[in-house]
Amino acid sequence: MPRMDRRPASALARSLAWLTSLMVLSVTLAAPPALQLEDAWVRWIPAPVPNTALYGVLVNPTDHEVRLVGATTTAAATCMPMTTRKQDTGSPSGPVVSMVNVDALTVPAHGRLTLAPGGDHLMLMGLTAPLTEGTDVEVTLRFESAAPLTVRVVVLRK
Repeated sequence: MPRMDRRPASALARSLAWLTSLMVLSVTLAAPPALQLEDAWVRWIPAPVPNTALYGVLVNPTDHEVRLVGATTTAAATCMPMTTRKQDTGSPSGPVVSMVNVDALTVPAHGRLTLAPGGDHLMLMGLTAPLTEGTDVEVTLRFESAAPLTVRVVVLRK
């Protein structure tokens, strides 16, 4: 039986490996930039208060606006986007301030959405256990047209 030369086959294998590496690299480079949550924190609330809020800055480096529609966490039964509204009633005691549940909070393209006390925020409703200051809570933010973002957020007394 004649001996077969394996050099062409190994050259083909090297070429295929190189081509596969280039394809993986191009897919990695083409992946859209991810949303980020900066300076995030959850407000510490004494037990037995059942609700608290998550704050921070959502950064959207993409070319499209993104709508934050909610979140999930084992720390609370539900997480919903909320905003704070002030209504001037003409009363000497000042405007009436209320929190309102909204369908979504919009993060503009190449922009930021600040989640802060007295403004937009995520409300964590029905805490499953008391929160301990300084510990982390894992939260998965859900968006209308973007991949979920899972973050660890510190509990702070502010």
